[in-house]
Amino acid sequence: MIGVARVTRVRQTSPDPSIAKAVGRHHTFETAIADLVDNSLDADASRVLVRFVESDGAITGLQVIDDGRGMDSDQIDSAMQYARKRAYADGDQGHFGLGLKAASLSQADTLNVYSQTYGALPAGRTIGADNPTSIGDLDHDDVAGVLGGLRVDFPLTHGTVVEWVGPRTFLSSRNQRDREQWLEQRIAALKTHLGIVFHRHLASSRLAIAIDVFDKQLGESGVPRKIAPLNPFGYKPLPNDRFPTELVYSIDGTTGVAVAHVWPASQAGLPEFRLGGRPGGLAQGLYFYRNNRLLQIGGWNTLTVDRPELEYVRIAVDIDGPLGRHVTINPEKAGLELDADAKGALMDARLAPDGSSLSAYLAVAELRRRESRRYVKAPVALVSPRRGLSASMRAAFEESVETVDADPVDIRWWVDPTESPVHFDLERRTIWLNSAYRALITGADGSDNEDAPLIKTLLTILFSRYFEGSYLGSREKAELAAWDQLLTAAVRDESARQEKELRDDEDL
Repeated sequence: MIGVARVTRVRQTSPDPSIAKAVGRHHTFETAIADLVDNSLDADASRVLVRFVESDGAITGLQVIDDGRGMDSDQIDSAMQYARKRAYADGDQGHFGLGLKAASLSQADTLNVYSQTYGALPAGRTIGADNPTSIGDLDHDDVAGVLGGLRVDFPLTHGTVVEWVGPRTFLSSRNQRDREQWLEQRIAALKTHLGIVFHRHLASSRLAIAIDVFDKQLGESGVPRKIAPLNPFGYKPLPNDRFPTELVYSIDGTTGVAVAHVWPASQAGLPEFRLGGRPGGLAQGLYFYRNNRLLQIGGWNTLTVDRPELEYVRIAVDIDGPLGRHVTINPEKAGLELDADAKGALMDARLAPDGSSLSAYLAVAELRRRESRRYVKAPVALVSPRRGLSASMRAAFEESVETVDADPVDIRWWVDPTESPVHFDLERRTIWLNSAYRALITGADGSDNEDAPLIKTLLTILFSRYFEGSYLGSREKAELAAWDQLLTAAVRDESARQEKELRDDEDL
């Protein structure tokens, strides 16, 4: 017979090291750091410092330092074990009991933790990615020395340091310029991610987060860079606008309230809308919070699909209430899944006070976007752009200006061995941008063929008349030579400014 054998004993077993190694594989650098900041919040920290450790010009490690209540030996043992999950309070950020280990060992070969709490000796533990269930005790005096030599700008009579040794995801290049660029990119990405995820905490002044770079040879750090809150709903409401407004849903016989927003098109240039430079369409949808910590930055969780017409739609949903038990948070706390009941509740949600449906709300947002993109055609003629600009930009050209009776023009990136930033190609009807300056122009290296719309539009306006004929006269050639000189001078000047900023940062 099947299923009749009796259970005689139940045991809790430790995870096999191979299983522990698999946890946290989907962490990015930014989500891993955010997970560590969660631990600092749960320890009632008011100050958190993310410190890159530099040695001989290379970033060789990282520390996350907080002024929380710290841990004694028993508490730090519990925190370092995969097989043990502590009891979380309702307001804690912790969820799985894996964050410290999984986040750190997804990025580094070794995790060291140093901590000091009231009335206890300093405690320290270490684990390695090769055997993550083996925990090493660190000498009390050595831990005290580490904590006492941190050189931070806030009192640290108690608190915790999480240290990554042998980071695997850091740049390996020996080129100093590459190292500087990589570090600046990592700091910028981290400022954006932490500013978004913890924007409520940062805005309330409960928490201050900063980033610095510590030079091991000099024994000093640069000026800390403070993390500013980046509120995805941080627009100025328009007069007499019905948004933001409550979106009321019902689940398990209980009423819950989300907040529906339609971002004003006139404020779409704000960093709070761009969220680190990502196109607005990629940040539309649902923003889920737990204990004021953002768990998901946009997305529709299959309620609908991303589409340009909804780029101004954002909905804030706190899952601390009745929705919480119908939600599965992913281990990296960078997204979640809704069960069928939660999806049904949100699909049936109604706007206050008139009771209009979710679909009606989305239709209003679509209408506003269409109205914001209506252009008045001016008595100006330009060649029409083709590849290199997005469909929305091509539509803007079509609706704003008359079209010259000539073949359209492409705006493309290519590898140009010369210093010229722009190459005019009448035969191929193409404006070529020198890819050597792509990061300088766009702020990032990438493969988006429709990037830099402002620069490409300006170049289309500048070069349009040269594409109207089939050949160039001596005057047009002279003009193009002059424009080439000026644009080359501009990229030289911009390059010099960026190099000076990097040098100034090093001198601070």
